[in-house]
Amino acid sequence: MDSLGALYSRASSHIFGDWNACGKAMGLAPWQDHAWDSEKEGEMKQRIIPEMIDTPIVEGTLYKDGDLKINRMSMKGMPFISRVDSDMFDDEGNMIRTKRYDFDDNDYKGPTEEKDGSEKKSSESGPTTVSEKQLPTRVALDAIGLAARMQTDLETVGMDFVKHFKEQTGETNLCLAGGVALNSVLNGRLCRELGFENAFVPPYPGDDGVAVGCCAYGLFGGQAGEEKTAPKLWNEPLSPYLGPLPTLAEMTEAVAWAEPWLDVEIIKDEKRRIDILVEEISSGGVVAIYNGRSEMGPRALGHRSILADPREKGLVRFINEFVKKRESFRPFAPSCLAEEASDWFDLGDYAAAANNNVSPFMSLTAQVTKSKRDKIPAVTHVDGSSRLQTVTPEAEPFYHKLISAFYKATGVPMVLNTSFNTLKSEPIVETPRNAVRSFLSSMGTIEILVMGDYVIRRKDANVRRLLGEEQKNGLMTQPSFPIRAGAVDYKNTFTVDKDDISETKTVVRMPGRPMHNPKDEWFELVDDLEGQLLGLCDGSNGVNEIMTQFAAMTGDENQQFDKITDYDQVLFENIIRRLIRLNEHTLISW
Repeated sequence: MDSLGALYSRASSHIFGDWNACGKAMGLAPWQDHAWDSEKEGEMKQRIIPEMIDTPIVEGTLYKDGDLKINRMSMKGMPFISRVDSDMFDDEGNMIRTKRYDFDDNDYKGPTEEKDGSEKKSSESGPTTVSEKQLPTRVALDAIGLAARMQTDLETVGMDFVKHFKEQTGETNLCLAGGVALNSVLNGRLCRELGFENAFVPPYPGDDGVAVGCCAYGLFGGQAGEEKTAPKLWNEPLSPYLGPLPTLAEMTEAVAWAEPWLDVEIIKDEKRRIDILVEEISSGGVVAIYNGRSEMGPRALGHRSILADPREKGLVRFINEFVKKRESFRPFAPSCLAEEASDWFDLGDYAAAANNNVSPFMSLTAQVTKSKRDKIPAVTHVDGSSRLQTVTPEAEPFYHKLISAFYKATGVPMVLNTSFNTLKSEPIVETPRNAVRSFLSSMGTIEILVMGDYVIRRKDANVRRLLGEEQKNGLMTQPSFPIRAGAVDYKNTFTVDKDDISETKTVVRMPGRPMHNPKDEWFELVDDLEGQLLGLCDGSNGVNEIMTQFAAMTGDENQQFDKITDYDQVLFENIIRRLIRLNEHTLISW
């Protein structure tokens, strides 16, 4: 196929091995104009700059037969996703860069450093990420060049196409549909530079929007000459929130399903829930919201979103690496109060006609005002741009109240917004169970999940309760008996490497546990001890009994462990560590 969208998908496939990762390619392209300083010990300082591909992939016009010229040479040969270059290995041949596209900008400061270079105080918001900036690999630099070339060509040909038909028709309104209309960078230029009075991009311009078009045709379409009055519903764009509405029963069931691993409050006061979220976000934490119907289309617009503070640049790597588990170069979007957007973004002349609500579905990319870029670095991409969502109280009252409260607390009228999904290759969460599973799978990097009236935090493994050392009403509680979350399947693998060193791995599958991932069913255990412990966690054994059984396994059946001072300390500590790990991954509870 020779369409612009097909060519963009081809570039996406060459870079990422996925024809549908065009959004990632769009986010990679702006790195073309960035430069890195390489300061390796014992070497001279070098400047690293991506190389631009000079020859266009596509040029010409779409509206003249035979005028479109396509050159696929830059996408021939081995796909970038398959390349393993020498700079991914150390001098001894060990692979040290397992992620091809893991890199930071040249000004990156790790979470262990403040802006002045002093040591950052420890944070409770999650694990510490890398403290040194990661430079791009050779394959990353080549991928940047290809992505930038494809994006430049898309914009050149696309702008020419729309400009031509604007001049031919005299139309002053622009409506975009099709998969290419998900390219927010192109959309932003079309709206700002071609002089349209109004522009509209639906939240579902790709194939998913076909269902909406069919519905519209069925409601007021028909045979030629037949006139129908458009229902009131269609007098304005449909809400993007068209997904299923979760019931209270479904949310209650999801919370009960994972209750052993959750700390749950029911807070019916909306303002209190918002205050809790704002306090957590403004202190550097990451939160998730699951509110009402889900969004139709690929963008999270405040109903199934992960939110954070746009002022904290270190959150870009933190969320990419630990929360979303994806490439570090990828940017994050701001959800901004529409009434404040023009003070922070270059929206163009047509914004006034839309009351600044130019991008309610996160469809346009705009440049951040230069004087504001240092204030919101976590949502300012490397080229100074942001894929913007503008929020109004009419379209999304709860989300607007939340952002307004954050604005009042910080002076910044926006929050960082990314889709609520933490498992690789999974879409945005849909059901309450999806939300709870994704929250738990973040392993504590998401501090709070607000789902309806539920304010949910992850429950720490309570070792005092496990050992019977917890006090309740002045009395010591009985020791807890760990119990598996469901039936478990074991699988062992045995490998021998070239040096005759053998390695045994044990993996387990437990569909009944809340963190079970159907796309990656098998969970690797640390060692045989962890596997044996999992087998003993049937709800009838406390730690004392488990220790006694391990003594029996080693042949000392008469050994008793009635007091903690009698424990084999090393074995005891190993058992406790593994029980905690099994609990954290929702394989057991107590």
